[in-house]
Amino acid sequence: MRVPFVALERANAPLSADLRAAFDRVLASGRYLMGSEVNEFELALARSNGQAYAVAVNSGTDACMLAMRALGWGRGTEVATPAFGAVPTANAIESAGATPVLVDVDPVTRGVSFETLAQVRTDAAIVPHMFGQLCDVPEEAIEDCAHAQGASIKFDHLPLPILAGQQGVCAAFSMFPTKCLGGVGDGGAVLTNDPLLSARVRALRHYGGVLDTDDTLAGENSRLSELSAAILSVKLAHLDAWNYERYTIAARYRAELADRVTVPTERPGERPSYHCFVIEYAERDRLKAALEARGIGVMIHYPRPIHFYRRWRHLGERGDFPVSERLAETVLSLPCSPGMRPDEVDAVITAVREAT
Repeated sequence: MRVPFVALERANAPLSADLRAAFDRVLASGRYLMGSEVNEFELALARSNGQAYAVAVNSGTDACMLAMRALGWGRGTEVATPAFGAVPTANAIESAGATPVLVDVDPVTRGVSFETLAQVRTDAAIVPHMFGQLCDVPEEAIEDCAHAQGASIKFDHLPLPILAGQQGVCAAFSMFPTKCLGGVGDGGAVLTNDPLLSARVRALRHYGGVLDTDDTLAGENSRLSELSAAILSVKLAHLDAWNYERYTIAARYRAELADRVTVPTERPGERPSYHCFVIEYAERDRLKAALEARGIGVMIHYPRPIHFYRRWRHLGERGDFPVSERLAETVLSLPCSPGMRPDEVDAVITAVREAT
C-alpha cells in the first residue's frame, strides 16, 4: 500500500461547497485586498485563540519579521532562537535587521527551554513550538506558532489550558497549505493582546501605513488576500477536528512504535497539534529508504542544524549544540494528517516495525 506523506485534498473535499461559495463571494465582490473577508477572518482567528487582536499577513515568515520590527528589534538586537529548526525563523530575524544567536534545544520538547535560553545573554528571543509541542516561552519573547496552531497545555496552577501563542508578547502563525490551519497559498498572522503592537504590525504590512501620530513607518507589502482570508475562515471552523485527527493518529504511533523508535514525549496536561509526527532513530537514513521502498511517504524535518548552513556557520561550531546536532541526524517525520485512513496508519506502523 502506498501512503502519501500528506494529501491536502482529503481534508478539503468535504468542504468543497463552502470553499466554492467563498470563492464566488469574493469574486463577485470586486474587492480582492483589504476588505471585509480579511477583517472577519482576523476577528475569528483572534477569538479562536483567546486573544484581542490578529493581523493577517502574507506568510508566517513575514509574521515573524513584522512582529520583530513592530517591537523595535532591529540593528543591534540579538535574538535567541534554536539551532535546530527551519531556516525561515533565522531568515526573519535577519530580515528584521537583528542578529540571530543560537541556543540548543530541550531533548523532550525539541524546542528551547528557560534553561537553554539562560545560556546566552540576548535582548530578545523568538521561540518556535517544534512539531506542535509547546515549549516554555518568556513573556517578552515572540512565539513562532507555525507548527502549533490549536496546541495546548494545562498546568495545575492555572484554571484553563494555555494555547499556543498565549505565553509571549505576541505570536506569529503560518497558514502555509500543510500547516494545521492551511490555506491555498501562503498566509500568516500576528496575534497579540497589545493594541499598539497590533497597530504597528497593521501599519507595517501595508507600506508603513499612517498611525495616529501621522508617523509613517518603513513598511512592507505583506497583505493577505481577500480570497485567502475567505477560504481560511471556512477552514478555521474545522481546526479542532483536524487537530483531533492528528492527535488520534499520533496516539497510535506512540503506543505501537515506542519499543522500536523514539517517539514524542507528552508532558502532563499537554495536547500537541502534531503538525508533524517526528520519530528519532539512530539509523535514520536506512529507515527512510526502507519506508520509501514500501511506499510510505516520509520527510526529514530538519536535515541540518542552522549553524551547519554556510551562511550561518559563524553562529557556532560543530559540537556547540549537541542536542540539535543529534536530532538533525536522527529525526524522521511520518504521515500524520487529516483524512488519513486507519488502514494507512496500520501500514505505516507495520512498515516501521518491519524496518527496525
